[in-house]
Amino acid sequence: MLSTLNDFKQYFNLTEEEIEEAKKVIDTFPVRCTEYYASLANRNNLNDPIKKTVFPTEEELKNTLSDDPFKEEGQSPIPGLTHKYPDRVLIVTTNYCPVLCRFCMRKRNWKKEPFVITKEQIDEMAKYIKVTRVRDVLISGGEPLTIPDEILEYLILKLKEIETVEIVRIGSRLPVVAPNLLTNKKIKILEKGEKVWLNTHFNHPAEVTKGSEEAVKKLLKAGIPVNNQAVLLKGINDNEETLYKLFSTLQRIKVRPYYLFRCDPVNSVFHFATSVEKGLEIMRNLKKRLSPLALPYYAVDTYKGKIILFPEGAKYSKTGKGYLFKIANTKVSLP
Repeated sequence: MLSTLNDFKQYFNLTEEEIEEAKKVIDTFPVRCTEYYASLANRNNLNDPIKKTVFPTEEELKNTLSDDPFKEEGQSPIPGLTHKYPDRVLIVTTNYCPVLCRFCMRKRNWKKEPFVITKEQIDEMAKYIKVTRVRDVLISGGEPLTIPDEILEYLILKLKEIETVEIVRIGSRLPVVAPNLLTNKKIKILEKGEKVWLNTHFNHPAEVTKGSEEAVKKLLKAGIPVNNQAVLLKGINDNEETLYKLFSTLQRIKVRPYYLFRCDPVNSVFHFATSVEKGLEIMRNLKKRLSPLALPYYAVDTYKGKIILFPEGAKYSKTGKGYLFKIANTKVSLP
C-alpha cells in the first residue's frame, strides 16, 4: 500500500514542483493507493491518467464549494443512511478506501476518524427500511467491499430478509483498483444475497486489465450483474477516443456502461470538471460510433436527483454563475 510521497516516487516520475504542491495538500487530504493500481501508470508520462487520478495537486486547496452539495447528511434519518428518493436509500458502510481518488465526491469523509458500520447500526437500518418499505438499497462508502466479511455478510443477509427490498446495489471500485481483494469468499457472500448488483467505476481504458477482467468474470459467474459509472474528468478521459475505447472495452468484458457523470460540484474536486457542453459534444460523437448497449447516460447529479442530458435537445440554460437545470418542477443551479 502506498501512503507517503516517497512511496509514490517508486511508481511515478514526479517533478520537484509536483512534490512541493503535494506536500501542501496531504495534511488536509492524504494519499493512498494500491501497488497494483499505481503499476498501471506509464512512468514516463508526466500527464499519465492513473497518476492524475491519485496524486494530489494544489488545486484541491483552492475550491470554495460545499463539501456535501447533495445534502446527503441532511437527508439522513439515522446515522449512515441517506433517504433521498422515496423508494431508495443509501448506506455508507465505511470511509476507508484502498485508493483515494482525488475526484471523490465524499472527500469530506477523509477528514473523519476511520469508521466501519456495526451490526447494531445494520439492525437499526433494517428496521427503518422495513417501516418505509424501501425497494432499492445502495451500499457505498468508502469502499464497501473492504469491510470485514462477517459484517458484509450480516448486512447482505439482513437486506435479503426484507420482503420489500428487491434490489441491492453495491458501489465498488475494487475490481478496478485491487481486483485481488475481491476474494472468492466475498463473491460467495454477494451470491448469497441473491438481489445483489455491482456498480463499478472504470474511468479510463488503462484500468481494464486481465486482473480486472477476471474479477468481473467471477462476479458474472456468480449471477451478479456488473454496470459501470464513469466520471468525465478534465485531463484524464475528456475526449472522444479515450471514452470510445473505454466503453467498447467494457462492453467486450460484459460490463454495461451505465452512467457518464459530469464531475460533481464538490469542494476540492470540481477542478476536474468539464463544461456541460464538452460532455454533450463527446456523447453526440460517440452516439455515431457505439451501439446503445455500449453508450451510457450522460448525467448531472443534483441535490434534487439526477438529470439525464441527451445529446439532442438537452434542456438547460447558461447563467452568469454556471447552469440552470429543471427537475421535478424545480429549478436547480450548478456551477
